Amino acid sequence: MDEPRLSDGLDKPAIVIQAGQFLGTVCRAGGAECPLISADEAQAIRDRTLADPTLTIQLCSDCEETPHYTNLTAEHYAARDPQIIRNRKRDLDVLQRLGLVPGDIRRARYLYELLFQRIETPWGICAWNTPGWEGCPLATSGAFERMRDEGWKAFVYDRTEQEKADYRARNEEAIATGDRIFMRPHHMMCLACGWSGGDVDRTRPNDTLYEILQRMRAQPDIPVTLVEGPCSACDCCDGYHPETGRCVHAGGLIRDYKKDLDCFQRLGMMPGDTMPARELWDLLFATIESTAEICGYINDEVTANEWSVCSGPGGNAGYVKTRARGVF
Repeated sequence: MDEPRLSDGLDKPAIVIQAGQFLGTVCRAGGAECPLISADEAQAIRDRTLADPTLTIQLCSDCEETPHYTNLTAEHYAARDPQIIRNRKRDLDVLQRLGLVPGDIRRARYLYELLFQRIETPWGICAWNTPGWEGCPLATSGAFERMRDEGWKAFVYDRTEQEKADYRARNEEAIATGDRIFMRPHHMMCLACGWSGGDVDRTRPNDTLYEILQRMRAQPDIPVTLVEGPCSACDCCDGYHPETGRCVHAGGLIRDYKKDLDCFQRLGMMPGDTMPARELWDLLFATIESTAEICGYINDEVTANEWSVCSGPGGNAGYVKTRARGVF
């Protein structure tokens, strides 16, 4: 029987835009009449990203369309619009800062978060002191900086506090009364890290891992079914999208899907497998000694921003403490 599948949309962009224009959506929101993108276009994009947390954006550049010099004449060079050249540099400047290449597709939240982390001002991207390269006179208007101060939530859908609280209450009830718990395998490790051998014995604001731990400690033989993707800990998270059941946090935390599969492989289990909580903890701690083996990809190598190492290199000390003390 074929299992139901959701398209994550990461290979099918909802919006295709030049990288420089993407920066321009921020300047437009800040009140600057950016020449790269019209007010209507910028507002239409903002309306869509504020409404749909799954929305994906592809950042483009025409740099690879540049013809070979043997196909160009002096007339071609004379007829060139310098603004096109400046725009091409702007596209690549933005992409370089974001650690991306032309054609890359990411969720809107990921891109706006990354943009505000890595670009503080459009000066040096949209304008310069070089004669002939002065660029946009609005680069020093403060429009971009004003919106940067507001952050990604000014551009991208975010769950309300009431909605998250309602889902937390619903999830806590299910955890407390259900006949089993559904867990991503790497969330077992997150739980161990967060509890830190009992040093941090309290609930967490963005998940219900602590509530799961309390049910397990009270009922060590409760069945735990391991799953891929969002689980019993996720419903109150700011990155959980109830409409699709999908994680839309930043880049979708694609690294967490790898962590799950790495855990399944190490444990010798498959999605849907079920085991009493006590036995699962014993297997996990006997098999995986450090988070570096899963969350650090064994060698702690960060190959891209999307593949960052959780808790930094060397592994999480909280996991080691919980493993040494035990959960029960």
